[in-house]
Amino acid sequence: MEDVELVVRTVLADVLGNGVEAADIHRDRDMEDYGLDSLKGVSLLLGIEDALGVELRPELLETRPCTVRTVCEHLLSLPSRGT
Repeated sequence: MEDVELVVRTVLADVLGNGVEAADIHRDRDMEDYGLDSLKGVSLLLGIEDALGVELRPELLETRPCTVRTVCEHLLSLPSRGT
C-alpha cells in the first residue's frame, strides 16, 4: 500500500499546487481540507490513472470523508492487471 499511497499523495500535491508537499498530506484527512474541489478532483483522478494504469470513476471522490486512505483502499481492491 505504501507505493500506491505515495502515488496518491504525490499526484494530490501536484494537483493542489499550493505549496503542500506529498509528505505533509495526512492519509486520514479529507482532501477537501487541502482545497480539493471538483475540477482538481478530476485532475487527481486523471493523474492517478496515468501513474497506475487504472480507470477510476468520479464517484470515488464522493466518498466522505475522501482521504488518501479511502482512495488507496479502493485502488488496492481493483482486479489485478497482471503487472
